[in-house]
Amino acid sequence: MAASATGHVNIRDDIDAAIAHLRARDSVLAGLIERVGPYPLRPVRSPFEVMLRTIVSQQLSTHAADTIYGRLARAMGPPRPEHVLALSDDTLRACGLSRAKMAYVRNVAAAFGGANHTRRSFSALDDAAVIERLTAIKGVGEWSAHMFLIFALHRADVFPIGDLGLRNSMMRHYRLRANTHVRRLHTIADEWRPYRSVGTLYMWQGYDSD
Repeated sequence: MAASATGHVNIRDDIDAAIAHLRARDSVLAGLIERVGPYPLRPVRSPFEVMLRTIVSQQLSTHAADTIYGRLARAMGPPRPEHVLALSDDTLRACGLSRAKMAYVRNVAAAFGGANHTRRSFSALDDAAVIERLTAIKGVGEWSAHMFLIFALHRADVFPIGDLGLRNSMMRHYRLRANTHVRRLHTIADEWRPYRSVGTLYMWQGYDSD
């Protein structure tokens, strides 16, 4: 198992080991991995860009979120905190952001503009400490922090149970009843440790391709 100097397993460094582990531990995931094929790792983005995309994506479909973020990207240019903070209310509104999300993206930009919200500063923290630091920003909840752990820091053992797409995919692929308690999903995902992030990525991929 490849790990960083701080002990965190990085998905990008350990993807082959992760897939082999998941195949061996979970027959449902093994079948899904066989059908979906090699998981395409997403491009590396700055921590700020990941958080900005995540805030935009809250409670939206993928298509709607991509459309709004595309407009925001064109308006701000390179995704930097100071570029977001320079945008007017009218510009943010024209991008498709609600009043609440206008405030949230500015809160995130203000936080990430400081020295305490960089890849280097987060790399020394365990997952719980990253979540605590991020959720102190108004507009960032646990789901957003989980997305950040997976897509900005590439942490390998995150299970974002608050994600509706993940829950729906697990219910479908494991043939669970609609009233199945969330504890059952946690029990299933415990078999994926220490690669719950990769199991989650395959669940998302499988749900999108069904």
